Amino acid sequence: MKCVCGSGKPYDECCGPLLARARPAATPEALMRSRYAAYVLKDFDYIVETTDPDTRDLFDHDANRAWMEESTFVDLLVLASSEKGSRGTVEFVARFSRGGADQTHHERSQFRKHKGRWYFSEGETV
Repeated sequence: MKCVCGSGKPYDECCGPLLARARPAATPEALMRSRYAAYVLKDFDYIVETTDPDTRDLFDHDANRAWMEESTFVDLLVLASSEKGSRGTVEFVARFSRGGADQTHHERSQFRKHKGRWYFSEGETV
């Protein structure tokens, strides 16, 4: 089956190994796509695990879990992705429905590499 992240790759060659915790994301974009897949597949633990340890305590676990559980994710479009040293940025648009209403989320996410692993640091709605 094709990966739910929209990469066009087979799930087992894309986000599958990341969500199975078999290997870490190699790039900020790979982490962004795997986090989207985690929302689709309702793997909230993966979302927490891949949030920057320095900002994890600021993450509203209850609100994010509720949003994930109440949403049906439709697709992901990555608009731009860059990486420089231990920092990365991914701009994306995610479409989902919640409460019967179709919605779009456009974000520029910041990522940080810490101890050899990429983590989501923060997101800015565009």
